[in-house]
Amino acid sequence: MEAREEVVEAVKEVLKKLKLKPQVEIERTIEEPPSYKMGDLACSVSFPLGKLKRKSPREFAEKILANIKKPKSCSKVKLAGAYVNFFFKKDLFMGSVLKEAVKTDYGQNLPQEEKVMVEYSQANTHKAFHIGHLRGTSLGESLSRILRQSGYEVVQANYPGDVGAHVAKVLWCYRKFHEGEVPRESKGEWLGKLYTEACEKIEQYPDYKKEVEEVLRNLEDESDGDLMQLWNETKQWSINDFNKIYEDLDAHFDVWFFESQMEKPGKEIVQELLKEKIAKKSDGAIIINMEKPEKLGIFLILRSDGTALYSTKDLALAKTKFEDYGIDKSIYITGSEQRLHFQQLFNVLKKMKFKNADKCKHIPYDLVTLASGKMSSREGTSILYSEMKNRMFEKALEEVMLRNPDIDPRMQRKIALDISLGAMKFQMLNIGNNKTIFFDWERSLEFEGETGPYLQYATVRSMHILEDVKKFPDPAKVDMKVPNDEEYEIIKHLSKFPMAVREASKNYRPDIIANYSIHLAEKFNAFYAQHPVLKETDKDVRKARILLVQSVYNTLGRCLYLLGIRIPERM
Repeated sequence: MEAREEVVEAVKEVLKKLKLKPQVEIERTIEEPPSYKMGDLACSVSFPLGKLKRKSPREFAEKILANIKKPKSCSKVKLAGAYVNFFFKKDLFMGSVLKEAVKTDYGQNLPQEEKVMVEYSQANTHKAFHIGHLRGTSLGESLSRILRQSGYEVVQANYPGDVGAHVAKVLWCYRKFHEGEVPRESKGEWLGKLYTEACEKIEQYPDYKKEVEEVLRNLEDESDGDLMQLWNETKQWSINDFNKIYEDLDAHFDVWFFESQMEKPGKEIVQELLKEKIAKKSDGAIIINMEKPEKLGIFLILRSDGTALYSTKDLALAKTKFEDYGIDKSIYITGSEQRLHFQQLFNVLKKMKFKNADKCKHIPYDLVTLASGKMSSREGTSILYSEMKNRMFEKALEEVMLRNPDIDPRMQRKIALDISLGAMKFQMLNIGNNKTIFFDWERSLEFEGETGPYLQYATVRSMHILEDVKKFPDPAKVDMKVPNDEEYEIIKHLSKFPMAVREASKNYRPDIIANYSIHLAEKFNAFYAQHPVLKETDKDVRKARILLVQSVYNTLGRCLYLLGIRIPERM
């Protein structure tokens, strides 16, 4: 990163000297050539200059080469067509990268001033946790870790929906058809089945709808003591299930908000919006018209019967976050189907003159689907987390027993769990959050290609090499000789890790870390397949390679941590 900055500054200085002002950021013109033999970095600023001045880009490249001051980190600067290519001093570059990469805090940014709250997961009580929730939870946990790695103070928050129409349907169904039933295990998941049953019965017998509406009103005004007791008991069933899942996923929350806590303050905000004439009544309901000029449609903030909606409670939640937790930014990670909702919500916060309205950001993620198509908890077609976990675990256990038949069965199961969870999480994080995931059971558990197990395998392989090292070399005393291609490819990639962290943090994209880690694993495996480490006869080369493996293990381990994936003891 320092070498890149030196190149950027050198280019800026020469352009200033030549009185050339390209209409582009210099940083964006610095790229990496296809092969390091062509140079370590290439500058393409001559192309926008040529277009601007209507001259040959080569002409500008030649002027830049003739006048540029060679950066300290570079051995030479050459032209390749209209590109200005920079070649690093390899011994200096290798030594500086590996001395940093072996440190446990490699890639850690300096402390930032902002305190950020990341709200994610939000699995509703009285419903089962499905693979859509798995994506949101994996994304939120990973992003929280990346932001913390980038120097931010992070508050991790969960906001389950514990009231509303879905809860009323479940409690109505329980009272009417399952009074007194208590399942032995997976009680929260069982409530999800009641939700599907309730939806089916209401569709079959529309008169039931009035009974459900009464339950919803009683929930909001807390007028039915027995109902409230049932609600509290069943809500805890769901939370207990969720906590077991979060333990599996290594997901951590500093604060839990609940929708039920936001109803009363949300309704008070609605009344304020009415007084200020930001909102108005329409057929008994309370709405905010944002059709013009915002083109955001009608935002319903209170039903005609006086019951609250997501919008009612989200208004209160936004204020609570900033006022009670002293945060500087609030990030919401939810499904992409809520994109319009958050556009409307943030616009209302601005209308309210909420001073932190511009500090709220929505990170939407798209669907997770299978070959059979879209999932729906209403129709009972969701793939549940428990189903996915069990199926993946069974397949992983078969592979572990085949590869490690002699180890303790408990260890086999632990390794299989780490691999199956790693496979699930990686497939949730390996592509951008704005793209649909077509989950592939078989592919996700393969030990080759872009999968969690492949990444874990490379990490475990590097770990096992280091286990046999009797004495680790001092990075300051290692003689970095001219590397082979595979070694230099690894070192070049290791040098990019701090930039990958910074980019992932800046753009809220854990897939950048996932992609980076796969390429590092590929380069390490290519190196290991061709070159010995501990059996290398040249003492200096052996020390350098041990240092290289240390750096790979440290960086891959950090990548896995940022993705929320555990390192198995063996594969």
